[in-house]
Amino acid sequence: MRNTALHIFSFLMLALFVCEAALAQQTSSNWPHWRGPEQNGISRELNLLDDWSFEEGEDGAQGKNLAWVSYTGGRATPIILNGRVFLNCRTPEDFTDPEERIHSREQVICWDLKTGEVIWNDKFNVFQTDIASPRVGWASMVGDEESGNVFMHSVSGLLRCYSPDGDVVWERSLWEDYGKISGYGGRTQTPIIDENRVIVSFLTVNWGDMKGPGPLHYYYAFDKNSGELLWISAPGEAPKDTNYSVPIVRVINGQRLLIGGNGDGSVCALNARTGAPVWRFRMSERGLNSTPVVDDAGRVFIAHGEDNIDNVDFGRVQCIDGTLTGDITNSGSVWRFDGLKAGYTALLEKDGVVYVVSDPGNLHAFDGESGEMLWEYNLGTVGKGSPVWADGKLYVMEVNGNIHILKADRAGCEEVSLVNLKATNPEEGIDEITASPAISQGHVVFVTRDRTICVTDSSKEWEAGELEPLADEAETGAEVASVHLYPYEVILGAGESQKFELHKFDANGCLIGVEAPTLEAGPGMEGEINGDTITMPAECDEIAGTVVASVGDVQAQARIRCFNSSNEWSWDFEGFTGIQVPPTWIRAHVKMKPFELEGGGTVMRMAGMGQGKGRPSHTVLLGSSDMTDYVIQADVMMSEQKRQMPSIGLLAGRYNFLIAGNTAELAIWSWAPTLRMAQVERFRSDPDVWYTVKMKVEVTDEEARVYGKVWQRDEDEPEEWTMEAVDPYPNPSGSPGLYVYAQADCFFDNVKVTFDE
Repeated sequence: MRNTALHIFSFLMLALFVCEAALAQQTSSNWPHWRGPEQNGISRELNLLDDWSFEEGEDGAQGKNLAWVSYTGGRATPIILNGRVFLNCRTPEDFTDPEERIHSREQVICWDLKTGEVIWNDKFNVFQTDIASPRVGWASMVGDEESGNVFMHSVSGLLRCYSPDGDVVWERSLWEDYGKISGYGGRTQTPIIDENRVIVSFLTVNWGDMKGPGPLHYYYAFDKNSGELLWISAPGEAPKDTNYSVPIVRVINGQRLLIGGNGDGSVCALNARTGAPVWRFRMSERGLNSTPVVDDAGRVFIAHGEDNIDNVDFGRVQCIDGTLTGDITNSGSVWRFDGLKAGYTALLEKDGVVYVVSDPGNLHAFDGESGEMLWEYNLGTVGKGSPVWADGKLYVMEVNGNIHILKADRAGCEEVSLVNLKATNPEEGIDEITASPAISQGHVVFVTRDRTICVTDSSKEWEAGELEPLADEAETGAEVASVHLYPYEVILGAGESQKFELHKFDANGCLIGVEAPTLEAGPGMEGEINGDTITMPAECDEIAGTVVASVGDVQAQARIRCFNSSNEWSWDFEGFTGIQVPPTWIRAHVKMKPFELEGGGTVMRMAGMGQGKGRPSHTVLLGSSDMTDYVIQADVMMSEQKRQMPSIGLLAGRYNFLIAGNTAELAIWSWAPTLRMAQVERFRSDPDVWYTVKMKVEVTDEEARVYGKVWQRDEDEPEEWTMEAVDPYPNPSGSPGLYVYAQADCFFDNVKVTFDE
């Protein structure tokens, strides 16, 4: 009876939360999402400023209606929650300066909206990404109006929940624990919050039924309070490239939908509570980066700046009938305007007019029903900032330092105010802008590369206005259409237990109820099952599999990994065949495969194998993100092909130790494009020779010491470490792993991870 009462209480609290969230949405004066409280670029606030000015004086910035200026800038749009401004960005150190480079990191900064005072600031390392320093802090944050917590997605793949005062509530390493692929050039998806979920998307190759052969664009929904994974969904096909379209939530035909651009060049709609695909519209030969908007009739507007799938034009503005289901590529087009490249910005719809900022820096207005272009207005030369509507005006930012306030409607557009910002370094000319404005409590916040600027007209008494709620959802049905096990994926230690809940949904994704499931073991699973709980064996080898539960003919699964319970994990690959890899390894399938060499088993990473359009660098992860105090060791061999040799080595604590065959070096680093704490030593390695590499990381509160040694396999291990590097900003933990830059074939054997007693 007690468990039943707890489930009923949980269900009632969720229903109460939905009602409270809807009420909060109607009265909010926050800017908790990069496109505002309604996720559509519209502020309902009234009596906002019409113009402002900015001058750089000897005593600092000054000008009309200027509230405050911070000389911390960034790429992302800020969010504003409960009178505080939040921004994810890089730290200000010069990453090109050898002395300053070691201090270059990522940060979250929180200002007081009214005064610009820094309330808190959290700095943390960038690691294991191809993203360069100027593009750190790509994704905007998102705020939760219920708890006051804010969420950040870092370029290294950390999804982090902060309390209002800057304490870390929970964190997930999307790269280490879920196989996230680093975004090309900096592309990092902005998370969103919907009800009890924080949702973020990324490309990944994982383990089990997500092992590939190639990556897919997945949406991950986490419980916003606990960080537990609720569901995943991959609605598209193989991605063409990474992307950064931010999904939005809208109710169409009574169903709560999550709608966004996909890495395969399609627009996809998912059920927001279950992740079930609803419809898909294919439109581009490249991934979509712009963010859609939806009108009251269920029409979805989105654009791109790449190849169309059905003609030779580049770019398209597209209107889609969002009331349909299935593959609606051939049936769902309401209208389209080809040849307009608008691949970066979010669209905005207001009073039947759709506003689009194009790549060449022009603002276009379309009739939302017919698709007729109403007018075009020049903003500058490069358009990357998305327009915001507030108080009868458009606030629009252009890359080359231009910040516009415009009067715009169906009839035309006219300038109200234009400010052009110069770079803080005169040699750089203009102050570059990629962000969009944020509005709260009568204040407008602009983020540029060099600054964060807050403006307000103190002579006006601002009004909050009334937000437009989402359309009504259909009433909850009685028939169970889908079931989910929560949490969806966990990592357990030997002897540890996990209890699951079974959530039942109707065809529209409305929650019918919550109950304790009767679990059954799925493929690959071991352990003792007792009703809704599974307990891992006290002593076990690695386990990777699923548990399942059913309601009638409808089944749900959850994924579990459990690592070897001994103090030494080891793999010699004897008996591995076909494409077999250790079941708990992440990102190993296809990228690594068994290979018999000299009569024994190894795993090989072949030059070009599974690369597609990607780089030859690849990391395979052997454990979990919270691991510490271990030594990793492996035998490695490199071949030489076309006068090229690979780089090959190990990963521990988010640091690399590797043999660089082409440059005849040993290297320790953690962030390849910036080489923040890198150390390099000369080392001659020969092709077709087995070497043993060994690595460990010792972490204290003050620093991390990274040790590496290498020797020929048929020789004795040297007593001393070959090289050492010190990081004054230690990574607190990290998964062990294998690293290759496969310009030629390379091999691993006798991989070991040994833990301190």
